[in-house]
Amino acid sequence: MSAPEVPARRRGVSDRVFKWVALGAGLCLVAFVVFVVVRGPAHRTGGGTAALEAPPPATLHAGTVAPGFSLPALGGGIPVALDAFRGKPVIVNFFASWCPDCRQELAAVAATAAHAGTKVAVVGVDSNETSAADATGLLAAAHAHYPVAVDARAAVATKYLVTALPVSYFLDAHGRVVGAALGPQTKASLQRWVARLEAAR
Repeated sequence: MSAPEVPARRRGVSDRVFKWVALGAGLCLVAFVVFVVVRGPAHRTGGGTAALEAPPPATLHAGTVAPGFSLPALGGGIPVALDAFRGKPVIVNFFASWCPDCRQELAAVAATAAHAGTKVAVVGVDSNETSAADATGLLAAAHAHYPVAVDARAAVATKYLVTALPVSYFLDAHGRVVGAALGPQTKASLQRWVARLEAAR
């Protein structure tokens, strides 16, 4: 005996229902995969994007009196003392010859010092240096003619909370911190700081 024939209309309805159910199940599966991919890393780190971001390095707060120092000058000569520049704004640039970003930045610092003239002083602090000869050569190549102090054991850098180079501090004429810039600066960014220092006199 042959199986009873299912009416064509009934088969069409069943096929449509099956297709819709299959489509719904597929969409649910895709949504679940997307949810796992997007949520997974944040869930494992205990939060969203903020949990993945490291806090910025600490710097001396604006308004703080900058720590004084008197250090040997690179290449010899009169020691470099911060107090000698009291009465005019100062840019204190921490660098070292082994630091690639510092090498990239030196020309901009030198150009800024030349452009500022006597209005704003620029002081280099060669911190934790491995080769005084390399530092001298880099400064010469950058046409840097500002005073450079040798902070052999990074003692002064530590007082300024420097944990990575380069770092530049911007001080007003009274020796107070106006701000700090982490990482290599451009000539344009340094000129903006100079204008800010001149306005704060």
